[in-house]
Amino acid sequence: MSHRVGFALFGLGNMGLAHMKNIMLSPRATVNWIIRNKLEDAEKFVKDYNLSAKCTTPDKLEAVYNDPNVKAVLICSPTTTHEAIIKDSLNANKAVFCEKPITDNIKTTEDCYNVAASKNKPLFNALHRRFDPDFYQVYSQIQEKKLGNLRLIKTTSRDLEAPPISYIKTSAGILNDSTIHDLDLSLWLSGSIPETVYVQGNAFDPEIGKCNDMDQVIVTIKYKNGVIACLENGRVSGYGYDQRLEALFDSGMLKVENPNTSLLTTCTGNTTLTGPIHPHFTTRYTQAYNNELEHFLDIMEGKSEMRVTNEDTIKVMKLVKACLKSVQTQGPVGFDD
Repeated sequence: MSHRVGFALFGLGNMGLAHMKNIMLSPRATVNWIIRNKLEDAEKFVKDYNLSAKCTTPDKLEAVYNDPNVKAVLICSPTTTHEAIIKDSLNANKAVFCEKPITDNIKTTEDCYNVAASKNKPLFNALHRRFDPDFYQVYSQIQEKKLGNLRLIKTTSRDLEAPPISYIKTSAGILNDSTIHDLDLSLWLSGSIPETVYVQGNAFDPEIGKCNDMDQVIVTIKYKNGVIACLENGRVSGYGYDQRLEALFDSGMLKVENPNTSLLTTCTGNTTLTGPIHPHFTTRYTQAYNNELEHFLDIMEGKSEMRVTNEDTIKVMKLVKACLKSVQTQGPVGFDD
């Protein structure tokens, strides 16, 4: 491909800004349009960075879809907007890169993939854990079986602090909003289908409890190939964005620890101090987000097959559904129940 792929970017929040930065840095991509309700924010961003992108609001999209320079859309807007944007974009013959979820419903998600298939356009669900370099090394070594068979997957995923209650109310709950990344990671690493799922959790913050949600959960999964997964996810750590992984094998273990924000270590007679871990997902997974974009561009150039398929997306959505049923029944449930 001799020219840059033109993008229309929907949303300019945390994820929108993260992806915008990667597009700006990529020699293979450019942003032609920014779509945001707060038009003045988008226009200020374009002016501050001296970009040639045009700006519009979600109710004025005809020019975006008719722009022949726009080859793809990148969706970072609220989940409730995804289905319409995806279908309209595909029908306008644009490829689609969508922050998870595609939609919050299995049927509408399948409908979106069906439209993509009918238009022969990629619909990429950005489940970023698969694109983290260290997690990918674990996946690769599982495939090589140099340490024998995989036995146990343990993940820790904790935010520094809880998001605003206004966000909690529209997040569809911690399992859909946050734990889904750990569930997808375990599906990917295990290479199997869940057999049983058991979730326990609590809302330590009473305001989150009033939203019929939890802020601390543990999910235990028994896979059909014998692998056991123990996934711990919390809204609050108080010390940083804690992201760890252990994979236990017949003859060894692989471990991914938290990267520090500084390489400096201070040693005294009484203490050894290292830099803190990352405070936020946008800095912890910087390389993963960049790898997502480059993978999507490879797909558009015909250099790569989709690493997150429609089957992968539907499978993790069904696993979330099983988790929710476990919470409701307060016990283990079968994956196909």
